[in-house]
Amino acid sequence: MAPFTQLDEHEQRLDWTILRDGSIALYWRREIFDEDIQWFRQQNYRVISFDCERWVSSAEMHADFQKTLTFPAYYGKNLDALDDCMDDLPVPDVGGVAIALSRFDAYAKGPGAAPLASGRPESEIVLDIFARASRFFLLTGRRLLTLVQTDDPRIRFDNLGCVSPIWNWREWLNKNRGL
Repeated sequence: MAPFTQLDEHEQRLDWTILRDGSIALYWRREIFDEDIQWFRQQNYRVISFDCERWVSSAEMHADFQKTLTFPAYYGKNLDALDDCMDDLPVPDVGGVAIALSRFDAYAKGPGAAPLASGRPESEIVLDIFARASRFFLLTGRRLLTLVQTDDPRIRFDNLGCVSPIWNWREWLNKNRGL
């Protein structure tokens, strides 16, 4: 797919608006969420929907991801595996993929609320993985967006897609930086 241009009509596109500010949009009203899902379908996006209220455990969430996103049998059913497999998600050149997460608050306040070793809750890390995957696909002109519907109008997820600079490939190893 050709990249967006700076023409005014693109600034009115829903995908442009979401990607301009990241790749994840929050929704409180279900009707607005459903309208935007319909817009994405009309724009040749493949919409992949999840009912997050059904995720009563991390294992249930990963089983749903594996089945719905058609991850391979060797999918490790953990966040590292999710991060790895997202790069292989078939995102078409025309349109794109919109992942629609309904009732994400039920998961975020339930099993996804548990902080992991990083101190961040699992639900936030899942969204961070989707944000990173979106950047990965944008490098080749393909579009991946995440629509998050919540019944909690005050829910917040800070620093999604935040990227820390990494060492260049020649100085990646500590020994190459004199350490």
